[in-house]
Formats: sequence, structure tokens, C-alpha cells
Amino acid sequence: MTTARRFRTAGRGLLLAVIAAGLLAACASEEARPPPCPVVVLAKDAGRLTRFQGSGRDLTDVLFETTIRNADITCEYDDDEVETYLRLLFATTRGPADTTRKAEFRYIVAITDREQNILAREEFDLTAEFPGNRTEILLLDEIDQVIPLAEGKNGADYVVYIALNLSRDEVDYNRRTAR
Repeated sequence: MTTARRFRTAGRGLLLAVIAAGLLAACASEEARPPPCPVVVLAKDAGRLTRFQGSGRDLTDVLFETTIRNADITCEYDDDEVETYLRLLFATTRGPADTTRKAEFRYIVAITDREQNILAREEFDLTAEFPGNRTEILLLDEIDQVIPLAEGKNGADYVVYIALNLSRDEVDYNRRTAR
């Protein structure tokens, strides 16, 4: 029984030491915490693209399908601007109607303030090539963007929207076939 009591006492002492160290680390990290990056939002209806051959909408008419799998942002502050580093991951699948073994598409990156005023908008081209007998491919695209900061603002006051560039028919198709 004495051993158990010592173990508990040593355990409590160790627990208190761990808690104290954690509190000190939390205080220190509060001071050293970098300013926040802008928020990244993936457009709900424009995060997937199914491109068809001709006017058919059957599975056999699919040229390719691509999806924005992930969007990651890091940033650095420099005086009155924040430089953002976006890493975007796209998954592209070759469809039965494809004869070119490649999928070409565009995506959009737009930066807004919290009131959703568009401050910048740019489109980017991507091409997925399917070597050999591959039918799926992952594409990683990296973008650096500089956002000038308004007086008293930081990265959290801005939103980075990411979407595939879709036609009205492609958006409607996504809405009809939402997963």
C-alpha cells in the first residue's frame, strides 16, 4: 500500500509539473504566436468538374472528372502585406470517352475582404496527362500571392476562395448530382 501511495504522490507531482510546464508553454506561445493567415474557402458547387464529350450525359460520355481534394495555406507577414502560399491538390480521373489521354481545365483563386468585396481574381490552367494505362492522377499546384493589408487589418480579415472554372451547365450538373 505504501508503494501505491508513493506512486500516486509521484504521479500527482509529475502531473502538476506537466500542467505547470504546459501553462508556461501556453503563455510563451501566446506571445510568439504569428498573426493568422487568410481563411481558405472551397466553393461548394464548383469543387468538382465532370467534362462530357458532346451533349450526352451518360457515363460513357465522360471525358474526365476532377475534384479539388485539398487546399492548404501558409503565410508570412512583411510590413504592410501578407504573402500567402497556397498548395492545391486536384484528383483527376480519365473517363471512357477520352481519347487524348489528358484533361485540361482551369481553376479560379479570388481574394475578398470580410464584406466579400473582390480584391483580386485570377485563373490558372492545369493539364493532367495520363501516362501508360493510368486512369487517375493527382496534381499539386502551388501559388504565391501577396495581399496588401489595410490599416489595422491582418490575414484573418481576408478570404481566399478557390473554385474550378465551370460553365453554367457544369454547375447545374454538380447540383443535380451532389454527393
